[in-house]
Amino acid sequence: MTLPSSRPARRAGIAGLVALAVVLTGCSTGNTGGSDSPTDADAILSVGIQKPTSLIPGNSSGLFANTVVGALFDGLVDYDPETGETRNLVAASIETTDQKVWEIEIEDGWTFHNGEPVDAESFARAWNAAVDPDNAWVQSDQFSNIVGYDEVAPAEGEPTAETLSGIVVDDDLHLTVTLSTPNSQFPFLLGRSYYSPIPAAALEDPDAFAAQPIGNGPYEMTEPWTGGDEITTEAYDDYTGEAPSNGGVTFRIYTGNDVAYTDYQAGAVDIVTLNPADIPEADAAYPGLVKRSATDDWRNYLSLPTYLPGYDDPDIRKALSMAIDRQAIIDSLLDGEAHVATDYDIPVSVGYRDDACGESCTYDPDEAKALWDAAGGIDGKLVVTSVTGTGREVWAEAIANQWADTFGIDVTVEQVASENTWSGILGKEVQSPVALGAPANYPSPLDTLGPSYSSAGSVNGSFYDNPEFDALLADAAAAGDQADQLDLYAQAKDLLIEDTASILLWTYASTYVVSERASSYVPDSFNKGEFGSVTLTE
Repeated sequence: MTLPSSRPARRAGIAGLVALAVVLTGCSTGNTGGSDSPTDADAILSVGIQKPTSLIPGNSSGLFANTVVGALFDGLVDYDPETGETRNLVAASIETTDQKVWEIEIEDGWTFHNGEPVDAESFARAWNAAVDPDNAWVQSDQFSNIVGYDEVAPAEGEPTAETLSGIVVDDDLHLTVTLSTPNSQFPFLLGRSYYSPIPAAALEDPDAFAAQPIGNGPYEMTEPWTGGDEITTEAYDDYTGEAPSNGGVTFRIYTGNDVAYTDYQAGAVDIVTLNPADIPEADAAYPGLVKRSATDDWRNYLSLPTYLPGYDDPDIRKALSMAIDRQAIIDSLLDGEAHVATDYDIPVSVGYRDDACGESCTYDPDEAKALWDAAGGIDGKLVVTSVTGTGREVWAEAIANQWADTFGIDVTVEQVASENTWSGILGKEVQSPVALGAPANYPSPLDTLGPSYSSAGSVNGSFYDNPEFDALLADAAAAGDQADQLDLYAQAKDLLIEDTASILLWTYASTYVVSERASSYVPDSFNKGEFGSVTLTE
């Protein structure tokens, strides 16, 4: 298997929106879809995000952190924005004959922002740092299929090795990676931000690197970030890829998309991700400027604390799912902008099925109540937790009301801060169903199934643990034929449906509103942090 080598201008494809707002101080929203005005290559673009968890590639999680990291770092591959297929970026070639041993050649000439060369050692350094137990970086599990992981980061006991034996630096530009089991999807993983390289300076002064990471991407940080409300960058003059069309990006940290939209209405924001409640008003106020991705590239679902009594019963979980009138919520609260979810991945993913979920995703309050009663229900008050700044509290309240009506119980809605969401869920501090959203990263079913439902998944918020499911994922990854892969992934998803591993809700196309001066911006479903193509008009 050889990946195609391409470094063309990143073209706009599926207009999937990363959940962010692009902000330009002193801009005018206007009401037309384009402009013939002169451009300003030195203008600084501001991007609205919520507080990142970390700016270190191997320690970053969540869309907001990955958006910043994606602007600062480039990996071995990126994704074609139209198809999601991998394209060589820092890699000159990636080859395998058995999907287990991967030979990687690095393109010569790439440098970090401090001038250090981007070489084979810089990738080995990053991946070994990610699994080092002393660092406790959150993406360690993403490297668990590389030979030697259990020796470096054992589940129990002390480490017996300091580095992954499955990573061999052959010379400055050649790297050999040996996996524990074959994985046809490995090239897709290489485009994720946590597989980015890091310079030697990162380990020489870890605290300084955490505050002001030194990347190899199109933008470099201008000052350390210590948790304040802005992260400032400028275009990297010696960037090896296509030079940005603007002078830099300032990431402005918001408490939510609704706040960013208020700034847009005041003429201070160029591009804003719209919460569903704001879409009808934006459609009416800014005709031609509200943009949607061509295919649904986001999903909403409820994670479930299956380690708690009641939630550990598949019949209780199914009852909760069947007690939700998804279409009514979509019509009344989401302005018809979403579609009832029918499978455990996202429509933009290859292999998504339109009718898989069946009974579990069908509103039937009578059958839900019968299942609930037969299983003994859940004692005490139920809580649905929503993430601040996402607008999900509106439909979380609707779900709470439907559950209360169906089961005759008290259900309330609580909030968790965005930056505390995953630490709270995985740390079992948030012990309730959580209203979550997840974007597409690449079009393989593994994008959703691995992180969200495998026993080692980094965002397995329901703590789903099914050896048969894990085995099917492994078999799918080892299969060389795509038809065989999709069949195995379908079997794995059928297990999730049978177990109601989480509660599927709906999928939707990312929606944003754009001003005239930044109207060249076309969001990219797969390449997070892609802002280099934005040409700002004067």
